[in-house]
Amino acid sequence: MIASVYIKNGNIHFYNEKDGLSNLGGIAYELGRPLLNFVCYEPERFDEGYALVAEAFDHEFAYLSVRKTEFIAGLKERANEFQQQETYLSFYDQTFMQFICAFTQSPREAVQQLAELFPGAEEKLGWTMDFAWPPSPPGYFYADKERRLYRAALDVVSLMSEDLREKLKFMTNEIELLINFRTAMGASVDSPMEYLYSMEAYRFEKTDRYFYLENPLRSFYGITKPPEVVELYEINSIVDLFRFEFVKMIEHDVFIKKCKNCGRYFIPRRRADAEYCDRTFGDGGRKCSEVGATLRYEKKVAENPVLEAYAKAYKRFNSRTRTKKMTQSEFLSWSEQARKRRDECLAGELPFEEFVAWLEQGRLRRRAGKSASNPIDPASE
Repeated sequence: MIASVYIKNGNIHFYNEKDGLSNLGGIAYELGRPLLNFVCYEPERFDEGYALVAEAFDHEFAYLSVRKTEFIAGLKERANEFQQQETYLSFYDQTFMQFICAFTQSPREAVQQLAELFPGAEEKLGWTMDFAWPPSPPGYFYADKERRLYRAALDVVSLMSEDLREKLKFMTNEIELLINFRTAMGASVDSPMEYLYSMEAYRFEKTDRYFYLENPLRSFYGITKPPEVVELYEINSIVDLFRFEFVKMIEHDVFIKKCKNCGRYFIPRRRADAEYCDRTFGDGGRKCSEVGATLRYEKKVAENPVLEAYAKAYKRFNSRTRTKKMTQSEFLSWSEQARKRRDECLAGELPFEEFVAWLEQGRLRRRAGKSASNPIDPASE
């Protein structure tokens, strides 16, 4: 068992087992946050980050460095920090570091242990299976000219990257399926677990098997810190953690939505009808909830010539009110007519050319020599 988890006060509590690299006694997260952070993670960042980590072993005596006690101590500290920031990714991090440590003792055993998590490990790392580190007499150190530890590290990163992408694809599909069933069934269900039942019934119809209802997680009673007896659930893999957290999110009616600006998943906290998340968007430091509606409208305008023509005319006439070339009442009268004609054009009741010609009336008359103090209001035509 890698860890144990339980739910309390809307939070998911994560406890590490003593044989793991991370020795944190327990971490509490808001239910749903670890999962959504993971499914919104960009795999390219994972590849780039671990390629840099692997480079640390790109020298002939890397295996000796790993065996030092200070290296293990550094690993534990790193694992603790990593797990607090990215619970799901920490599974990969601990797998990678445990492999590195095991490989410096016995490459064959390290690969065999890795194959229990990644079935293709023995094939990908088969070149290491017949190698054993030669004994080092006092004062002599074997120089690994082929940099086997570094090459093995790169292969493990490749395996983890493939697995990460598969897990992200599967979890994303599950979230989309839940969103679709919630939309179709509405909020009038007797219990939130009806959504899970419908998902499993749909899955069984398609694949003749269940996912959440088969091989249920093992639960047991344990003592936490501060001392409290709670029902803990056994976690042996990243899939176990997903199954537990996802089902608990459904059970506790924690809604998942997709941001209409950035496309990432989020949990609406303040308003159930929120359409945008609170993540930072772009380089400006502003959140999707702050810029989402504006950017969405601008995108919609850019994709529709009717809206684009209307927006340009609106800005042009609105600027006249600021320069005192048009009164506010004249502008309001024009905008009312403009919206009406815009909607008629969108509905196909008014030809686009006629709509544009109407919008241009004020500009054409001004060019013909109309006084700026008596601007033309197309609405009066």
